[in-house]
Amino acid sequence: MKQYFFVILILMGLNSCLTAGTHGLIKGYEYPVSKYVLGKVVFHVISNSPNINRDTAKDYYNDGESYITIEITKGEVLNRYTVHFYGDKVDWDTSKTSQISISYAYDNDGNGGSEGNGGFPWYKSSLKKKLISIFESEFINKIDKELRQNPIITE
Repeated sequence: MKQYFFVILILMGLNSCLTAGTHGLIKGYEYPVSKYVLGKVVFHVISNSPNINRDTAKDYYNDGESYITIEITKGEVLNRYTVHFYGDKVDWDTSKTSQISISYAYDNDGNGGSEGNGGFPWYKSSLKKKLISIFESEFINKIDKELRQNPIITE
């Protein structure tokens, strides 16, 4: 009995290490280019899109390297997204692929969040679809066009 308790305790500890404090992934986009190329294109798209504004106030989830926060306006709709560049400096220097993902997404009324904080339970699937749809049409499609590549999608 003690052995089972010990195994369960270890598994619970590992699970909490792997999931604690994580925002999860709303949707990811992987491209066959380095992080530096992808980053350059991302910032080019932001600076050349009048309906996309970058939040320049620095914090953990908006450090300008691993995370950026943007607002996208489409008609009367204004949504806020935190985008995550996967990997660390070593990955960015050596990897031939790179990925960005939506970590947080909110509509103008503050509805949303992340997968990790329960912002998108099954009964809010339409909110998630609306937020992703605008993100893709106004941001990802422009990145695809600049890179002349379609991403591999992660959900």
